[in-house]
Amino acid sequence: MSSPRNPTFFYQYLGAHSFLIGLLPFFLPVYLWQHGLNLAGLALLIGASGFSFASVLFIWQSISRRWSTAQLVTVTFVVELLLVAIVGLFTTTPSAALFTRAGGVIDIDTTNLIIASAGIGIANGVYNAFFWTTQRTLFLQQLGSNDAGRQYGNFQIFVTIFLKLGILIGGLLLDTGGFVWLLALSAGTSFAATYFLGSRSPVAVLHDTRTISLRDSLSFTDKRGSRPVFMIDGLFLYLESHFWTLSLFLLVRQDYSRLGIAVVVLALVFAGMFLLIKNRIDQLDVERVYLVAVWLYAGSWLLRFTLNNESVGPSLLAALVVITFFSSFFRLAFNKRFFDIARRSGAVQYLLLKSYSSQAWLGVWFVSIGALLLFVSIPHET
Repeated sequence: MSSPRNPTFFYQYLGAHSFLIGLLPFFLPVYLWQHGLNLAGLALLIGASGFSFASVLFIWQSISRRWSTAQLVTVTFVVELLLVAIVGLFTTTPSAALFTRAGGVIDIDTTNLIIASAGIGIANGVYNAFFWTTQRTLFLQQLGSNDAGRQYGNFQIFVTIFLKLGILIGGLLLDTGGFVWLLALSAGTSFAATYFLGSRSPVAVLHDTRTISLRDSLSFTDKRGSRPVFMIDGLFLYLESHFWTLSLFLLVRQDYSRLGIAVVVLALVFAGMFLLIKNRIDQLDVERVYLVAVWLYAGSWLLRFTLNNESVGPSLLAALVVITFFSSFFRLAFNKRFFDIARRSGAVQYLLLKSYSSQAWLGVWFVSIGALLLFVSIPHET
């Protein structure tokens, strides 16, 4: 790593983006679902996002060598605002919207479905590439010799505070039809954060790191099983962040405010679990903890399949708490292992190898799923 630690800058940047993610990107699958995007469209959107992410990584590497960290951070706020604006273009502008309602019934043909999914997916991929790659690179710069678990736990607890605040406000604005206000709040937060952080980190993110390509990533192999992990990580990550979020939305009767409250309550479980184990995980056997976490994560998916619209009351809450605990524990163990390997294996190079492969395979998985779903009739209930 070429840049010195700058935890204050990192956490200020992280807080601003966590709040922005909570305002709309978190709600993206459920918001678009309510505007007519079906399961096929959602899968195609994720696939387009993956391909877009992988395509933009070369540009990110180029500018991150020549621009200061503050300039690169500014780009992440700009592309986040563009994502929100493009979502608004497709869903709220009568002359441009591709989702329409006739007599209360959603009407969207296949061509419009593909155009909307690709357009929003590409914008989402560009934003994800700039934000997540920058954030993970800056996080790598904060790590010491054996503190990835503790640092990641602290980082997730901090994220939870600002993310959930954004989710509560975003849910309220979406419930009241205040998309314009949501856009204005996103713009105001982005401009304020850009102004505040604009001169605080003149050092470039990368200097002598060699350029990593998609070909490098797809041909990469090691003795830690990185290749198969890279191939399937994005698949499960997006099943959880998009399709599971949509499932939660349906379980709370398609109410944004209820979804926001449910996510905040579950976040308390998430934060409590991290507080209990974040300072101990660095002293445990990494591979053994990771293996246990994988099995618990698999169990969380089996439990998800038992839930439906008839799941209510204490049994539903208990199931959601268990799912959150197992999923959170897996993400902590996964990231502890990942960042430990990264520190020993070229740091940013390993991060880029993972990002290229995960996102390219994400595109393959979800474009294939979306293409299959185009030919399968699944009712869209709103």
